[in-house]
Amino acid sequence: MAEFDTIDRDFLRMRAALKWGRWGKDVISLSVADIDFPPPKEIKDGIIKAVQEDRAPYGDYGGDPDVLETVCEKLNKVNRIPATPEDVHMIPGTMFSIFLSCYYALKPGEEAVICPAPAYPPFMENIENAQGVPVYNPLDFQNDLKLDLDDLKSRITPKTRLLMISNPHNPTGRVFTREELEGVGQIAAENNLLILSDELYEDMIFEGKHVSLASLSPDLFERTISAFGFSKAFGIPGFRIAYIVGHGKHMQALKNKLHGMIVHADTLAQAAAKAALTNGHSWLGRLMTHLKQMRDYGIERLSTIPGVKCPVPQATPFLFPNIASFGMTSQDMAEYLKEKAKVIDHNGAAYGPPGEGYIRMNVCTAYPVLKEAFDRIEKALMKI
Repeated sequence: MAEFDTIDRDFLRMRAALKWGRWGKDVISLSVADIDFPPPKEIKDGIIKAVQEDRAPYGDYGGDPDVLETVCEKLNKVNRIPATPEDVHMIPGTMFSIFLSCYYALKPGEEAVICPAPAYPPFMENIENAQGVPVYNPLDFQNDLKLDLDDLKSRITPKTRLLMISNPHNPTGRVFTREELEGVGQIAAENNLLILSDELYEDMIFEGKHVSLASLSPDLFERTISAFGFSKAFGIPGFRIAYIVGHGKHMQALKNKLHGMIVHADTLAQAAAKAALTNGHSWLGRLMTHLKQMRDYGIERLSTIPGVKCPVPQATPFLFPNIASFGMTSQDMAEYLKEKAKVIDHNGAAYGPPGEGYIRMNVCTAYPVLKEAFDRIEKALMKI
């Protein structure tokens, strides 16, 4: 779509320091999970309105009441989670939910099962920082990326305390079915496990239907901490705004821990969040039309390169191609493409041992930028 094809690399280097600004002028970055587009006007207007209303003083501890009401309305209608404002807490980014869950659930030497792996690297990092032990439930790459529930059962031990899942899945883009999630929930209930359900990419789905784990039963609502955010779909990662949802003793314990860590989430970021929920979906629909085109284009380009195999993601801005046939590790391939193609991709092994042999590419950019990136990648790989 023309609306999303007008940006260029000079603009991206100017506005996105982490993803673009730290690399040379001739480098194309498909690495960090930011989308390459400014947020919609509706979000900017929401922030301006908050500034004009002098929303500078400290706000409510758990979140501004009008924001919490808007979030709960969305949770009730879209996610089918029966949340009230008391069940929700605004936080500075979904990564904070990972940190909180690990430090709450784990004592030194206790285990957290990552379902499935490969998985978002902060899952492993925060488990280890809490002196816990990450345990991997590998995704079945030979069976349409389905959850292997038998394997998951086998990973549970008397030391297991936490089960962590991302749905839609980062980095493969899989959207898990209700039946798969019911199986995960049953295993968690049978073993009295806390669940962290990272649902950050719920708004970036092409095919399949997103189901929130906490919506499946009252028991799962009480044993699940669900994390949602705005940074990926609406292009506001720098605002650091997200929310966690839970009910009962686990959520109350987390809120007690939060009280000693943060006063409240940023008031301007909360204004951006409310604007996204109330006025941002027309823009989001257009973004997803563009992103689907970029996904399809990326899959088409990768399919023409001998030795590359890439599952078609149902969601997220990512492609996760298998590059094992080139005889390089994921790290070596990422370094090779950085040096020879001047394209930055993510090393798949950073997502845990099951990610070895893969690299992750973020294709949520303008078509001219993506075309040049794949032209360079194809040329470099054909030389191996």
